[in-house]
Amino acid sequence: MRALRILGIVIQGMLALGLLPGALVRPLLAQETPLPAIADPPPLDPASPPTHMPGTEPAPPVLDIPPTPPHETSSQITALPDEGELSSGNAFNDHRFGYVLHGEIRAAYESNIFIREHGAEDDFIFTIQPGIAMGWGDFKSELFGPNSFRHRFERYLGKNYIFADYSPSYTWFASHGREDTFDHDARVEGEWTLQRLTLGLRARYFSENVAEPDIGDRVEQRHTDVALTSRYEYSGKTSFEVNAYYSGLDYAGDRVDSYEWKNEDWLNYQISPKIRLGVGGAAAYVDRSSGPTQTYEQGLVRVKYEATQKLTAALTAGAEWHQTQDSPERTDGVFQFDLTWTPADGAYLYLQAYRHSFSSGLEGSEYFLATGVSIQYRQRLFQRFYFELTAGYQNSDYKDPLGSPNFGRSDDLVFIRPGVGFDLTTWLNCQLTGEYQKNSSSSLGRSYDTTIAAIRLNLLF
Repeated sequence: MRALRILGIVIQGMLALGLLPGALVRPLLAQETPLPAIADPPPLDPASPPTHMPGTEPAPPVLDIPPTPPHETSSQITALPDEGELSSGNAFNDHRFGYVLHGEIRAAYESNIFIREHGAEDDFIFTIQPGIAMGWGDFKSELFGPNSFRHRFERYLGKNYIFADYSPSYTWFASHGREDTFDHDARVEGEWTLQRLTLGLRARYFSENVAEPDIGDRVEQRHTDVALTSRYEYSGKTSFEVNAYYSGLDYAGDRVDSYEWKNEDWLNYQISPKIRLGVGGAAAYVDRSSGPTQTYEQGLVRVKYEATQKLTAALTAGAEWHQTQDSPERTDGVFQFDLTWTPADGAYLYLQAYRHSFSSGLEGSEYFLATGVSIQYRQRLFQRFYFELTAGYQNSDYKDPLGSPNFGRSDDLVFIRPGVGFDLTTWLNCQLTGEYQKNSSSSLGRSYDTTIAAIRLNLLF
């Protein structure tokens, strides 16, 4: 009964928030030119909806390869349409200073909030998250784009902009009040072109309370990510990249935090109008709050093939040499393949296969290799309605020494996630998603299955 009462209060709050902004912005909207129908949605990666932007001429750079994290939570999934497809009036229709007011209200049911093999506990979870972004230049298309920095091609948009975005949130549980959290999500992003040199900055700090398969429990996490990127156009076909990354992950409680510094450099060459080739290398240092430090190097080759305007394929592949203090060196293969296809108007298909290494958050563990594949289909219906179906599989193979708690551990995670979205007004849309996950682990107590159903309201002014 308590859960039903809380759900009723949240629904009333949604309606109140919807009516109040409507009363405020309706006179302004009445003075503006009517907005056109929403166009085809941009491509999505499994974690967030990037905005496809062409590269700069004469040699367009390789665009983003969307990252695939070790695990996606339903709170990270944005159904369709995404916030970037809503109009925000004239706040930033020019290249000067602009601002965006946005927000999200979410109600979800999870059948196994602690992802336990036995004794699953369910709950209703509610989140409210207002936000404001301010910046200079044409930054709207980047505001709701991809903001993960790991395992991606650097993209350069050929425009000068910078913005800062802050979104606090409060999440409360109907029956597990000790899990309630107040979280933060702050982000800065910018790009500047000086003749042949393009500089980029991306930085993000956010906290969250999510169920983490690597840990085998729900845990509070704090993420800090920074990327400093640069590209120099040596000629119409040749360019160089020098990029630096920092990634920090802090856990609450008795977990192992990790902090990674990485340098990644590339030489790119436009072989033909449809094929771009890159050769590069990377070196990284990983410091952990407990256990030995780690270093690794990578030798990589990447290629992007644009067969047509509707079909694009990209591949990054190479070797990774991993060193852990007081342990022998390991050599692993890493890769990521992405295929995007728009077979018809309003339809989009995305396929991804990958193999990457990730530091483990468990005491006594080192790192694991995540190998997986995911496929996503999205369809626009009647201009304002969208349908999406995503499914995937991932194997996590732990590379821990003999005697560690995760020695020989291997997890197989499968998921399926349908979703629908529709516009309620020009500034408000609604999203409905469902998800089923099943993890089969060789480690005792790490297997689980869970079902998640969520409704989300997105606001953008």
